[in-house]
Amino acid sequence: MQMTQLRDRFSQVEQCIDAAAQMCEMSADVPERLRTCLTELEQEADHAIQVAEQGQGEDQIRQCVSKLEKIGDRAIQSCAQGGYVDEQVQNAVRQARKAISSLKQQLH
Repeated sequence: MQMTQLRDRFSQVEQCIDAAAQMCEMSADVPERLRTCLTELEQEADHAIQVAEQGQGEDQIRQCVSKLEKIGDRAIQSCAQGGYVDEQVQNAVRQARKAISSLKQQLH
């Protein structure tokens, strides 16, 4: 995958993560674990972009995306286990996780 395409895909992932984080901010009843996962997703996405821009190699980028995927899984679990979580928040989290999976598939 070329750097331009990679930047575009990471941008899409970041937008989905940001949308999920914004939905959490607007919703009163969001488990703290979910908020933590979204913060971790934002940080790891930033790190992954830095790795890609520094040209550290596809293996490093894949590791970052795998880590994003694991954090995304935890976020989805937090939605399911956290009691009532607003449907829009759940959808935003699922969309972020889907964007991460799509990026991972394109890297392989």
